[in-house]
Amino acid sequence: MKSVELIIKGRKVQDVGYRPFLLLNALNRGIQNFFAYNSGAKGNETVVVQMQGEDDIIASYIEFVRSQYPVHAEVEEIVEKDFKGQVQDAYKFVQLLQFEQIAKAVPVIISIDKKQDIMIEKQDIMIEKQDIMIEKQDIMIEKQDASIGILREVKEDTCSIRDDISALRKDTSESLSEKYEELRREIAEIKETIMELKAKAA
Repeated sequence: MKSVELIIKGRKVQDVGYRPFLLLNALNRGIQNFFAYNSGAKGNETVVVQMQGEDDIIASYIEFVRSQYPVHAEVEEIVEKDFKGQVQDAYKFVQLLQFEQIAKAVPVIISIDKKQDIMIEKQDIMIEKQDIMIEKQDIMIEKQDASIGILREVKEDTCSIRDDISALRKDTSESLSEKYEELRREIAEIKETIMELKAKAA
């Protein structure tokens, strides 16, 4: 049986899921005695790992730890030392890690709950503003309906002009000068209608 302590140092080795990562891979290799804890200050962080097991399994695990890191970890150095103490059962560490995660989660949940209250208050304010906006929209819709009525009249006049132009193209036998005069009169009437519509709209 071999007992080893690994000291993993780096700018970012905490709050990246390093200990669960190490634990899962230790259990997968059959290491029954395992413990890990965080140490050091931010920017100079340390994870200390203690393990106990068969020599070849421990050697394989150390090789893994030196070559594989969690996705967001920034490792600068891994120091290996012999460990003289007793290493606790890995499954007890599993329970400890679970309780630790719960302890971290509780303040976050409370904070989220408080933020939700603030968000509900803001939502109430937003609903009031929405009501005001809906009232303004209703007024705009009324104005839009009036504008649409005017535009429909203009469209009808425009369609009439288009029909007259089509008739003019078909009826090539008639005098162009007569058609021109007739068309000019109609355009003048349409212009007057549009001017009236604009005056009404204003």
